[in-house]
Amino acid sequence: MKRLLIIFFVSIFFMSCEDSKKDGWPNYFPEAKVKAAAAAAEKQMAAAAEKQMKIKNQAIFDRNIASIRAFVQAFADKDLDAQMALFSDTAMWSPPQYNGNVWVDMEAMREALQYYHDNFEDITFKEGIDLGMGGDLQPAFWSGSVYPTGTATSVPNNIRIYGTWKTTHIESGKEVYNKWYGLMFFNEDGKITRFTDWFDVNGIQVQIDAE
Repeated sequence: MKRLLIIFFVSIFFMSCEDSKKDGWPNYFPEAKVKAAAAAAEKQMAAAAEKQMKIKNQAIFDRNIASIRAFVQAFADKDLDAQMALFSDTAMWSPPQYNGNVWVDMEAMREALQYYHDNFEDITFKEGIDLGMGGDLQPAFWSGSVYPTGTATSVPNNIRIYGTWKTTHIESGKEVYNKWYGLMFFNEDGKITRFTDWFDVNGIQVQIDAE
């Protein structure tokens, strides 16, 4: 008899829960609670994973920026070996002047850098983009993209660099300025694997020849 009463009351309880659910009251079924808890836990795990990925990507981005600044400092110091040490053994370079879009090896870049070391001094680089609206410069280093959505990425290993070089031509004593845009690709070891840059190569000679 006791067992029958327990079964009766349990049946009444579940029927009342079912009615409450239909009337818009909270769902007290254990299965629903488990599903809700699992969904909440999955959401929390996804948010935590995203946060960790952002922290990791920021650290990689900062490491790559440090390498770029080391490249700039080595240029100012005319330390060719320090510059070349930042590149992988198989790195390639696309020069600023048009050459049929041919990528060349590190020996060609070494020769180009040596030319600037031999002919210019007081080499400095001012980071950032001047939009001509006063105030602070826009950041010099960018990575990732939002658009186009089909190819958008948050990968921090492809860095776009903006700024202005200032040097002194040794023979003439002329100061030379050049706006510069560079693009560097880094591997997982933090070495540069691809480097391409754009600046007015002819404009350097124009400034040197100017009266």
